Amino acid sequence: MLILVGFSLGKGMPERPPIERSGGFPVDVNVSIPQKPVWYAIERADDPAYWRDARTDRIVIMLDIGYTLDSPPIRDLLQRYGATEVVGRSMFPEVLNFYELKLPDGDRAKVLSFIRDAQKVPGVAVAEPSIIHRAAACPPNDTYWSSQWGPYLIWADSAWCHETGDPGIVVAVVDQGVDYNHEDLSGNYAGGYDYVDNDSDPAPDDPSTEHHGTHVAGTIAASLNNSRGIAGMANVRIYSARALDESGSGYLSWIANAILGSSSAPGVRIINMSLGSSSPSSVIQAACDTAWNRGKLLVAASGNDGVYGVSYPAAFPSVIAVGAIGTDGIDIYLASYSNYGPEQELTAPGGDAGTGYCILSTLPGNNYGDVGAGCSWQGTSMATPHVSGVAALVLSRTPTISNSYLRNILVNTSIDLGNSGRDDYYGYGMVCAVCAVTATVGVDEMRASNPYVSFTVNGRHLKALSDLKIYDPAGRLVGQVVKGQGINLKPGAYFVRSEVGTEKVVLF
Repeated sequence: MLILVGFSLGKGMPERPPIERSGGFPVDVNVSIPQKPVWYAIERADDPAYWRDARTDRIVIMLDIGYTLDSPPIRDLLQRYGATEVVGRSMFPEVLNFYELKLPDGDRAKVLSFIRDAQKVPGVAVAEPSIIHRAAACPPNDTYWSSQWGPYLIWADSAWCHETGDPGIVVAVVDQGVDYNHEDLSGNYAGGYDYVDNDSDPAPDDPSTEHHGTHVAGTIAASLNNSRGIAGMANVRIYSARALDESGSGYLSWIANAILGSSSAPGVRIINMSLGSSSPSSVIQAACDTAWNRGKLLVAASGNDGVYGVSYPAAFPSVIAVGAIGTDGIDIYLASYSNYGPEQELTAPGGDAGTGYCILSTLPGNNYGDVGAGCSWQGTSMATPHVSGVAALVLSRTPTISNSYLRNILVNTSIDLGNSGRDDYYGYGMVCAVCAVTATVGVDEMRASNPYVSFTVNGRHLKALSDLKIYDPAGRLVGQVVKGQGINLKPGAYFVRSEVGTEKVVLF
């Protein structure tokens, strides 16, 4: 389980001391820098906060100047633990002489055993697990941000340091009507159609009871950083495709027409469907397939029956099926109501009314659901727009990518939960906003910022500029390529290792 610390709906972010309490007396800052490295992993062996960002499948070893991995006592240590594959090293060994190595079957106990043995080896200055560092957060100024645990959990505030959205990207909300006059949505409205009543006004027929579409739309595209309301996942625009009536139900023809109409509406790149049925339909499947073949990304709710069996249209191959994450303020887990199964592709925050952690979003009439003591909005319907919002951020940064490319980014950058690798409960994992947005850096851009890249990519053909070894994410050797030669690779993520280090490349 991931741990969510210091954040709870209703209580908001941890309270900070008033700024007036700072600067009250002069301070003489005299910093002394010790020359001896600190063995932090030993000092904090029982500190869960330290291990939260520690990678136990990688070990970093810093050697005294002049020592190498081939020095006999050091070599013996590495061979004893099977830590012989170098995945990173110092570019300035004359200053800091360190190596990062894979630690097979690594866990906390094995890491600590390795480090304690390393303390006894001459030439080892320090050893520690690889520590993950993340982008700084860029929290928005929206009024209720401190209660939006969903975007917070998937690192949206870190993603917004890189991208906040492009109004040229449009997300279709196939749902109940959307209150496009809402104070937090009106600036991001791109039009729509009412496929229930067959007219051009997709607003709710009865705003006092027809809330679902407005709630979903707010999670995706409520105005970000406008000093009011909530923070939507992206400053993109919404196309409202009203396909469910005021009771929350919709006939097959309404749904199919809404999918097809959305797929041809100007600017629409993503179709969000927070709806579903336990019964498949060939017509709905054909509509989804048509939209996919038109280049749209389709995202749908897995269903709220808490059973094995993903709902339709989420279960169709052309659609991303999204399950719901719940939390009690500490652990996160697949919500008890969330459906699951082999078609489950991603998960995202959907809420848990039993713990008081629901999903805050817009409601008709300039209202917001679940502000204060209320907690009523939970479901895979609430999880789905989180994924659509992340997809919209990615497209905002790189609008020329295909729907297949985009789908692979979302999957390959998700945070693995549950059993290692894909499973029927969490799919490939929980969507990660900052991971997906920062994964859009292309190889050409990477080469421009790093002259030591040792390969070029043209489509799926990788050409070696020096001798390479190529591994899949599981660490299996995929191929070896000598300088000047090339290799054709299947779509996916790879780690390319050369004499200058290891780099990741994603091909679609």
